Amino acid sequence: MKATFELIQYNHNIPAKIELINGIISCLPHWHKEIELVFVFSGELTLTVKEQRHLLHADDVFLINAKEIHQITGEAEYLSVHISFEFVKQFDISDGDFEFDIVKDSGAEYEIRSLLWQLSRTVSEQVYPELRQSSLIADLVHILYVECRREKKEAAFGSSRVNSRNAKLAMEYIEQHYREEILQTDVAEMLGLHPAYFSMYFKEATGIGFQDYITDVRLRHALDALINENMTIDNAAKAGGFPSKRNFIMRCKRAYNLTPLQLKKEKRK
Repeated sequence: MKATFELIQYNHNIPAKIELINGIISCLPHWHKEIELVFVFSGELTLTVKEQRHLLHADDVFLINAKEIHQITGEAEYLSVHISFEFVKQFDISDGDFEFDIVKDSGAEYEIRSLLWQLSRTVSEQVYPELRQSSLIADLVHILYVECRREKKEAAFGSSRVNSRNAKLAMEYIEQHYREEILQTDVAEMLGLHPAYFSMYFKEATGIGFQDYITDVRLRHALDALINENMTIDNAAKAGGFPSKRNFIMRCKRAYNLTPLQLKKEKRK
């Protein structure tokens, strides 16, 4: 299943994105680096993961592992929680490759459902919601490790999982150095790949071009600085690694059809 990469913008001060969604949903095949938990309140969702269709109704919980290509359609009210895999993986004491699986009707599913319901209540809280959200995210990760952690049975690049070592290394390098000048030739050389091959390979593995991916990462950090840290446009542009305020504004308009300040105003509504 061909898919595009989705860059997730986390909630302020926590390594997760928590979102209540209500209405008609039609998400084309996509993937992200984060683990995603879906908890349906009402309606019906169809999730296609690993080329298998799953029909979800009220009270159903579903977990999508990091880098799994998936598609969501239907009409429902549900909670979507994306949790940073980098945050999750820091607690793993082994050096293996792992994923999570929630067994239906198990004690773990019951506990996760309860925590997700509590997490949904924090979305409307006005006073320090991040404190409660941080605690609940930590509890979720603990249950995932204790009850749901599994060694990966397969690692299939080009199938339903984006799991290429070189693509992952390139993405991690960009995340660490986005404030600096990043040249495709340098990253290709670091990985021992020909620049022309690396360009095609990175887009095939991620669904997005190398330079576009860098821009998306810089936009995420710059907009977070502008919206959540109340930085000026100039300082937010520098925080995101953009060469200038003008470049930041241009890239933002191209991605969202809004200037950074217009986007900030929309987010604050």
